[in-house]
Amino acid sequence: MIQILEVAGSVFSRHGFHSTSMEQIAEGAGVTKPLLYRYFGSKDALYLATITQVGNHLMSGLSLLMENPDPEERLKMIMHSFLTFVERHREGWSVLYNEALTSVGPVGEKVAFFRNSFIEASAKTIEELNDPSKAKNGDKAGIQAVALANIMVGAVEAGARWWIQHPDIPIRDMQRLIETSLMPGLSKR
Repeated sequence: MIQILEVAGSVFSRHGFHSTSMEQIAEGAGVTKPLLYRYFGSKDALYLATITQVGNHLMSGLSLLMENPDPEERLKMIMHSFLTFVERHREGWSVLYNEALTSVGPVGEKVAFFRNSFIEASAKTIEELNDPSKAKNGDKAGIQAVALANIMVGAVEAGARWWIQHPDIPIRDMQRLIETSLMPGLSKR
């Protein structure tokens, strides 16, 4: 099942949802087309399963990052985890953040869930960075922190899109570029 989803991610990444056929995925995964339909029911369901698997990879370390008591370090770690995901899962990133980002229905909802999880974690951390009394109180972040988190996540996504086109740039250099650009504006300190 995992192999099928990996192949599907690769094919969707190269051809997009509409130009990808179940035959291409079945052939790449070494299974029959009827077997794909038995497992997933439809191309839409396979696409959703692929998006879910990719998103779960992206989210896998976020809760651990949130345990770091230093909000500035935590923000840097959130950015780094995003870039590490892009570096290790370029095709998955392409599926999740290109065509799927503008999708509606269950796929759009799933992508929005993953993206909003990063935004919420970033907003909470930005609020803590600017007002340490907000640490771990369980309240939702304020409007300014949410706005800054949206700006941060959007900038990191844009940086990742650019970085994919320039794979010769090491991750540490990309991380430093993003931190240098964003960190001064995220903190009142």
